[in-house]
Order: sequence, then C-alpha cells, then structure tokens
Amino acid sequence: MAQPIDPNSDPNFQASGSSHSAHLPVDAFYQQAIAAFKAQDYEQALARFQRLEQLPPTSTYHIKALMGRVRIYQRLGQGNQVKRLCLKLLNSPSPQAQTWANQVLSQFSEQAAIASVPNVEPQTATRADLSGFVPLENSKNLPRQTPAPGSQSIPPTGPDQNVIQTTTVQETADVLAQDAPETESRSLFHYQQLNQQPAPESKNTKATPAGVTPSASPSSPTPLDKSSVPEPVAPQARPQQTPQRQVPLPNRPLALWLGQGLTAIALVWITNWAFHFTWRTADRLLRGVRWPVQLGLPGAYQTYTAWVVIGLVLLALASPWLIDLVLATWYRQRPLSIRQLQTHSPGTLRLLRQVCRQQGWQIPELRLIADSAPLCFSYGWLPRYTRIVISQGLLEQASNQALTTFYSYELARMVNGSLPVLSAVGLPLLLLHTGYRGLAQRADTLTQPLIQGLLGSGATLLYGLFWLLRQAVMWLSRLCCRWGDRRVVALTQHPDQMIEVLVEATTAIATHLQRHGTLHPLHTSLEVLMPVSSRQAIAPGSLLATPGGDRAAVLSTLLAVDGLNPYRQWLRVNASHQPLGERLLWLNQQALLRGQPSLTLKPEAAQPAPRSTATVSLPLLLLQKGPLMGLVAGGGLAMGLWFVGGVVNRLGWQRLSWLYQDPSILIGGLWLGLGLGLLLRINALFPEPSNQPASNPSGETVATLLQRSSPVPVQGQPVSLQGKLRGLTGAGNWGCQELYLDDSSGLVKLINPVPLGSLQGLLQPQTHPLNWVGRRVTVTGWSRYGGGMLWVDINQVKLDQRHSFSTYGPAWATLISLISSLIGILTIFRGG
Repeated sequence: MAQPIDPNSDPNFQASGSSHSAHLPVDAFYQQAIAAFKAQDYEQALARFQRLEQLPPTSTYHIKALMGRVRIYQRLGQGNQVKRLCLKLLNSPSPQAQTWANQVLSQFSEQAAIASVPNVEPQTATRADLSGFVPLENSKNLPRQTPAPGSQSIPPTGPDQNVIQTTTVQETADVLAQDAPETESRSLFHYQQLNQQPAPESKNTKATPAGVTPSASPSSPTPLDKSSVPEPVAPQARPQQTPQRQVPLPNRPLALWLGQGLTAIALVWITNWAFHFTWRTADRLLRGVRWPVQLGLPGAYQTYTAWVVIGLVLLALASPWLIDLVLATWYRQRPLSIRQLQTHSPGTLRLLRQVCRQQGWQIPELRLIADSAPLCFSYGWLPRYTRIVISQGLLEQASNQALTTFYSYELARMVNGSLPVLSAVGLPLLLLHTGYRGLAQRADTLTQPLIQGLLGSGATLLYGLFWLLRQAVMWLSRLCCRWGDRRVVALTQHPDQMIEVLVEATTAIATHLQRHGTLHPLHTSLEVLMPVSSRQAIAPGSLLATPGGDRAAVLSTLLAVDGLNPYRQWLRVNASHQPLGERLLWLNQQALLRGQPSLTLKPEAAQPAPRSTATVSLPLLLLQKGPLMGLVAGGGLAMGLWFVGGVVNRLGWQRLSWLYQDPSILIGGLWLGLGLGLLLRINALFPEPSNQPASNPSGETVATLLQRSSPVPVQGQPVSLQGKLRGLTGAGNWGCQELYLDDSSGLVKLINPVPLGSLQGLLQPQTHPLNWVGRRVTVTGWSRYGGGMLWVDINQVKLDQRHSFSTYGPAWATLISLISSLIGILTIFRGG
C-alpha cells in the first residue's frame, strides 16, 4: 500500500552497508522508533532514539532523536530529563531547533504539572506542521563536517546491534545536500503522529453522534507541501487526553476489489440477458406480422454468451482511448503539459511525482477540458493508462492547496485500484448521455411534429437506458467514494484540506448551475467518476453560495440531516456518493484527532426537530421500503404455498397438489406483493397539501426545507415555493429531468413523480414547464430528502391564473399499484 507521503523524503537514503539483508536504512529505523512511540512502548522508543543519537550532531536524525526523547519524557513526566535534553538542543547547529527548545522550556515552566504532550504550537515559525515541530528552512544551512582520513563510524550498541549500521559524517552531510529544492519544506520531525495532539473538546463536537468511531489512517503522515500546511493555531488550554492509536489502512482493499468483481459479473450477466431478450423479442415481433415474405432474425434462439463477454472485455480495455475520442470531439479535451501544471500548482506536480515514484508508476496522462465548469475526474484500467482530467476553470480558479487535494483524491483512487470497472462503465454512460443530448438538440431544430416527436422519443429512450445503467453502479460508486476519502487522509494526513475542497466543490457546482441554468453534461454523465455528486451538491451548494449566508448553520444542518439520521443506511439506493454530511462528519472527526482546524458548527442548528430521536421505527422503515417488502412478502407467500403443495402431493391430496412448483403462483405473488406495497404507502407519500394561497405566506424557502426535512423520503412534506424556474428547454427536458427552482435562498431539484412523465412533454408541449424556464413560477408539491439529496415532487407548476401544469402523482401511483395487483391476481387464476 502507499505509505503517507512526504514529498521531501529521499527514497534512496540508506545507511552505509544497507545492502546487507540484515540491516535497515536510517529512515526505516527512525520509522520503527515512531511506531514504538505510537504503540506507547516508550522503553523501545527510547532505546531506538538513543541509538539514533549516536549519529553526528550535525545529522538531522540526531536532532530528531533528541526531540523524540523530549516528547517521551514529557509523556512520562520526567521534567529533569526534558530540561537536560532541551539544553542540548539549545547547543545544536539548527536555529529552528533552538527556538523549539526555548518554547518547550517556557511551556514546561508554566505547566510543570502537565505530563502529556504540550498542546501549544509555536507561532513564531513560518512553516510548521501539525506535530508542533518547526520545519527546517533548508537542510543545507546546517554546518557540514568532512571526516578526517581514517575516521571511523560510530558502532551501534545494545541488543539491536544488527538492526542499524553506522553512518559516517560525510554520508549524512551528503544526504542533507541532496535534492535541495524539496528539502526546503522538510520538517525536523515530519511524522506528526509522534507528537499527535488529541482532539480538542469544544462545543463543535456536539455535532458528532455518540458511538461513531472514525476510521483510522496509516502511520507516518506528513504534509504534502509547504502550501498545504495550515498555519499554527493560537495557544489554548486543552484538557489532558490519552492519544488514540490509529489502525493503518489495509494494503489491499479486498472489500473494494470484491465489490468491483461482483459488479462486473452482474453487469455482464444483465447485458447478456438484455441482448438475448431484445434479439428474440424482435424476432417474435417480425414473425407475428403477416408479411408478403416470411421475415425473421436468423439465429435468434442461439446462444451468444461467449461473444457478448468477449465484446464487453474488449470495450473495457479500449475504454480509455474511446473516452479520449468522445471528450476531444464533444467537450474540447486536450493534453495538459507538465509545464502548465507546474505554473499553476507546483505542489500538485510534486505530489504526482512522489506518489508515482513510490508506487513505481509513470506519471499518468494529464488532460484539460476547456470549460469554466468545475470538473475533475479520472478514468483508465491501469495506472499507466489512466487519465486525470480537470477543467480550465478549476485549473485557473482553485488554489494550489485545493488543486493538490483534488489530484490527491484521484491518485487515491488509483492506489485503491477502484477505477477499472467504473471507467469501463463510464464509456457507455458518456455515449448514452451525449447521444441523448444530441438527439434532443436536433429535435429542437425541426419544425415537423412527427419527426420531432420521433427524435424526442429516441432521446428519452437513451436517457432511460442511461438512468438504468447508472443505477446499476450506484453501490460500487459509493464504495469507491468511501475508500477514496480514507485513502486521501492516509496519503496526506490533512482531512481539514479535504473538508475545504468538498465544500468548495459543492459550492462551485451550484454556482455554475445558477449561472448557466443547468448542470454541465459531464457532471451528469460521469457523476460516478467525480469526487462530489452533482445532484447532492445542488441544494447545499446553493445555500453556501448565497451572499450573506450563514455557512456554519448550513453545515450544521447538513451534518445533522445526513450524519445523525438513524435511517441513513437505508436511503442510499439512488446516491452515487456517500451523503456529503456523512463525509464531512467523518473528515471532521479525523481533523479533530490530528488537532487540525475543524468545521465551525452551530450546535443549536445541528439537530432539527425531526431528528431529535436517534431510534429506528420499524413500521416507518417498512413503509419506506414498501415495494421491496411487498416483493419479499409475495415471494415468501408463494414459496410457502409451494411447500404446502409439495407436502400434500406426498399425501396424495390432488386438490392441493397443483400448488407444488406452479410458476404462476411465484410470478403472480410477486406482482401482487408489489402492488400492495405501493398501495399501502400512497397516503404517506402524498399527504394532502395545506390550503395556502399562492402568495405563500408561510415564507417557505429551500433553506427551511432542508432544516425541517423528514428522516425518510416516504414522509412527504407539502410545500409551496415561489422562484425562478431553471433547466433545459426543448425535447431534452420532457420528463423534467433537468428542472430546478431558484428562490431567494437557494436551488432545489424538481422531479416529475409520474413514471412516464416524458409523455406529458410529448402530448402537452404548450403547457409543459420547460416553456417557462427563466420565468417566475409557483410550485406546489412534496419535499423529500434522502441519500444526501433534497428534491420536490411536483404536484403543480403555476405560471399565472391561466397557465399551469399538473402531474397527478397520487392518481398515477394508485393506478400503477392497482394494475400491478390485478396482474398478480390474473396470473394466479390463469395458472402455469
């Protein structure tokens, strides 16, 4: 697995004689001392630090060993030893080490009774990491000594004499002189967990749910570069806490790889079934019509499974180059040179080089999309064939630190090996969505209603296939997102930077939507490859982008509705990423564990009334999963009848033996269970709207919808909102798939609850909401929140007294449930 990255560490640094298998490099031995300290094995850590002190006084590791012993004696409460070692540091050749020793002595005199790690970070340092150690300005500043001829190395002593070999003064000086530009940001003590500060207790921690244990990250963390190191915080008194030991992230994410394998098998099986079903259905339709000559598809009933599998494998292997072609043709993608990246973000280039050097990779191909939208994603099935893509707007507007974090997320996905399946699926997703947009735009240029309707129907069909394929990889996308966040923290050890990048990306997506009226096509088509879900970013991003908005209140509400919802594990079926509030909550806990700047929250806004109870109501959960529970109940009832039929068949009861293995019972039971499951939840799904005039005196806004959202989407909240309608115009929005309401506080997505809502765009072109995009309307419906997404199911969109659009959602839901139940009953009575 990739170890935490220190861009200034030299992988070629080894002690003399390290070629022997029984010996370790000085850096590796130093890391063992760090590991012993983290494990609170202070005796072993002291022994190893004392061995490192045998290096020449000008060696960086000699100074690090002294500082490590200071930290250990502080933990053990041995003040005399602390003072003695600090006096030695005051005589060291490093001015920064002298400053640090002075600060430790001053803190020790003021807090002599404290026997833990000091929580005061130096403010005089211009470059400081989270360990509290002052970084070296340049390792070359240390005086170099040349050993006299015949000078001998210091031999190791003690029981571990075979672990580390000697290092001469000249060798240490040569190492310090290597790679000068990178050593400028090297820290005296760059493994910050040796001095990791416990999470401060403050009122902000009230937003963290009880019993949540943050996932741990691996050892030996370091900042990515100088720009990524946060400024030291002001000293403040903190209660003494026991440092929490962190478990390293697994070298091989087997759960992630297993998820990819299962998803790939399922996609191959579904594609094979769909191919054969379509081929044979077309043959039946041709043979069912009386033609002058008998028509049919040759070989319609043969098996083509092997050819389907081979074709899918070849498409997956060729997917990087095919995606290159599509992006270059329709989205103006071009290569991004190393020089361009160096100009905009030197830290990002340093990160790329170091991770690739550590993993033994070539630097992946860098691509740029000439667009102002905030885009960042990667695709490819091997690191050498992977492309990392960003947009021109992100390259020019993002800071060096933010851009480095974006690239670190994509590198984390490469280290995890989570790209092959999603990248292969990204090709058909991109083709289907691009084809849908192209057909819809072509239909809008025509005036003949028949041809326009055919092209619009084709665009709707392509969008339906795109929606189904995206649903098939939602689970894998969420799994990759979860592992990506954890690997970023493991690589960078800066969850605070990841928090800021997620918030900034969410805000940028919503701002782009407000400015252009719709999401960028790549935000929708390649959502599973993006670091942030565009659909989840619409409402919270617009609230964060509102001028004069209260960021702390928005984030507090978001963390509450996502992270404190007891039903959150059951509401992610339609989510391509983990809900943003959950991600921020976990990253905030990791930042607190490292003593880094954390989210500023408002505890009074962190727990809305609907989430005051943290218990799960089983009836409410069954109501939310009504269709699924209906299928399970219907299938279970059918299997029970099969069992009864098998028993009576043995007993010779012919009147009931027909129940045994009758397929009509199973199929009919499934249809009947689905219909009843849909019917039982209609009243909760579509409650009666409140009788409010069109002026909306209650003052409902998108912000209030988020605050008072129900814990489960099935509990729809009747709403009435006023604002400007945004979205696509023309045939591309017949089903209201790109329709949003922009009120004074933010954006909310509007959804047509009718399954075949595109027919309304085809049959009601004059009264469809797509004709009112850019105008102020009143929307009534039911607000819902689930899977990190806020939306409103439309009941009516009203432009004025004479122009309105109604969906009749409750009537359609009732009709569909009754039809499903009727099909089940007829199937059972017909028999098999």
